[in-house]
Amino acid sequence: MNQNNRHSDNNRNNQSNKRRSSSQSGRSGQQKRQSKFEGGPQDGVLGRAKGGRSRKPQGKFQGGSQGRPYRAQGKPPGRAQDKQQNIETREAGPADRLEGRNPIKEALRAGRNINKVWIKRRGTGRYDQDLTRLVQDTRKAGAVIVEVDSDVLDSMATSYGHQGIIAQVAAHEYVTLAELIVRGEAQMAENIYPLLILLDGLEESYNLGSILRIADAAGATGIIIPERRSVALDAAVAKASAGAIEYVPVARVTNLSNAIQELKDAGYWIYGSDAQGTATPEDSDWLRKIALVIGSEGKGMGMKISEACDHLIRIPQYGEVNSLNAAVACGILVFEARRQVRHADEGAAPSPLNLSETTKPGEDLLAGSKED
Repeated sequence: MNQNNRHSDNNRNNQSNKRRSSSQSGRSGQQKRQSKFEGGPQDGVLGRAKGGRSRKPQGKFQGGSQGRPYRAQGKPPGRAQDKQQNIETREAGPADRLEGRNPIKEALRAGRNINKVWIKRRGTGRYDQDLTRLVQDTRKAGAVIVEVDSDVLDSMATSYGHQGIIAQVAAHEYVTLAELIVRGEAQMAENIYPLLILLDGLEESYNLGSILRIADAAGATGIIIPERRSVALDAAVAKASAGAIEYVPVARVTNLSNAIQELKDAGYWIYGSDAQGTATPEDSDWLRKIALVIGSEGKGMGMKISEACDHLIRIPQYGEVNSLNAAVACGILVFEARRQVRHADEGAAPSPLNLSETTKPGEDLLAGSKED
């Protein structure tokens, strides 16, 4: 029994010695690790110096993926300038901007007020002659000229190319449906048939801009768009229209079906472009007061709008892809109306266009040459 007790005491003493040895080894390792951090962080690792106070890293951060670089207090260079540019560019929204040189030129020609112009900073170079002249013209018109960096113009732009200049203008004014009807009556008094274009749910800015160009080229009375589910007159539309937005009146209505009924009451025939139509453009009679409906890019006309049409027209196609861009379809139909008038007996019927006295029936205005 005594021997067993002695063996047990010896075992306890040995275990106690091992624990003391392990504790001393741990303290020694901790001291070594602490001394390693005393000279500041190495390899991007932030340690704790003597006395328990945190130390900021000295010099540049070089730690790769370990730790985070220390950021000095204060604003980076150029922050004040960027903030000022942001304030200046927030003064105008996309709906009251013109982007690119040609839309701004046409706005000046049309007498539209231009409040401010942002142009790309010159640096050490000079503006090209065209941009220099445009800046001078806008300054003469009373616009404030502001030079900004190219990336600021890029962030402001909503269209494909600002060409180094963006202008702030008064938001484009819409006309009312009643004003378009009155305009049509004035055309009838001059022996000109009105030609209105209604857009049902058109959502692409490029298409609306292109249709504005078509309407201007064809001498259309105006365009009607709904307030909902439709692209509005904004900078991208103005850019795509190449300035035609300044010359074609656009009415925005709350309900397209009600607008169609008002047009019927005013004596208009409602023609709709529809792939399921029974008539072709050539078979249709365009020598009357026409309101042409063009549907959206993907879905076409809505069912209710289609049912309200007096006449549905399909455009024959002969390729593999049975689809036409909304603006292309509009152009085909509008200029078929033009063709029919040109081939009508001279003076036999009023025209949807304001024809020049020098224009002869059969002349191909699209190509600019006479037919054989």
